[in-house]
Amino acid sequence: MKILYVYAHPNSHAFNSLLKDEGCAQLINLNHEVILSDLYELNFNAIPNANNYKFTTSDEITEDIQQEIERINWAEHLIFHFPLWWFSMPAMLKGWFDRVLIKGFAYDNNRIFQTGLLKGKTASLVVTTKSNESAYQSDGMHGATIESFLYPIHHTLSFVGISPIAPFVSYGVFNIEQRRVDEIISQYKTYLRQLK
Repeated sequence: MKILYVYAHPNSHAFNSLLKDEGCAQLINLNHEVILSDLYELNFNAIPNANNYKFTTSDEITEDIQQEIERINWAEHLIFHFPLWWFSMPAMLKGWFDRVLIKGFAYDNNRIFQTGLLKGKTASLVVTTKSNESAYQSDGMHGATIESFLYPIHHTLSFVGISPIAPFVSYGVFNIEQRRVDEIISQYKTYLRQLK
């Protein structure tokens, strides 16, 4: 399978970076083709302009967006890997959605959801949290499940025709012990084996 791995975390020494590296290696070991879009490494411009909200002709698309469009066209499956910051994706990744999923490429008039222009592709979210899993329950500290916080992202993907699969969530990763690191990596490798 052809997989675009969109990664958004600024610290190359963070747990997320290790998980991303292990995940990409596992995907390659499973004979998938992988392209990595490391948004912070790319210094991706997350600030949209007026062109992002109209039908955009090819000569108006900047080189950085054209590269991401070509990668999405190539991919069969997309992985979005990010930490949950303020109960959503980092601004860098939100900017990627705002700038890349433009009208005429990802959707168009009467071309949404089941007829979205990216129909046939699948996607998964790989998410880390600082809070423990118990905080992401209806009666927990945050008052809602993790699915509630991820719903806007899943809905966006569905809007353009991409079918989201169940996310991989690692809870409470701040200052975790090596035993827990190893456990999560093992679970992530098992999660990636389901991709077909």
